[in-house]
Amino acid sequence: MEMLEKMFGNSTYLKVILMFYNNNGYFTNITGLANTLDKSHVTIRKVISDLIEAGVLTELDIGKSRIVRVNENSPYTEALFAFINSVRSIKEKRSIEEIIAKRSERVVSRRF
Repeated sequence: MEMLEKMFGNSTYLKVILMFYNNNGYFTNITGLANTLDKSHVTIRKVISDLIEAGVLTELDIGKSRIVRVNENSPYTEALFAFINSVRSIKEKRSIEEIIAKRSERVVSRRF
């Protein structure tokens, strides 16, 4: 995260994207996300709305609850997460095979 912040600044958008990236791709409580990031609910709601409009996130209404999750069908999300992986791998000096194996483990664990 440190390198991404150096490259793009300390943006709320970046922080939200990284929270979804690191949190298995979904978040059920916008207020909790706002508290975690020390931002107002209104600010986080705006960021979430913008990212939904961009196709990076998607929102499901389940009764009175709203679940915000990563839009796995979006080419923007795929490119964004690939970029985050590459920045982290350069910093950590991991091989591409390790990155693919770790990403595959995440995808399999999300399905169950």
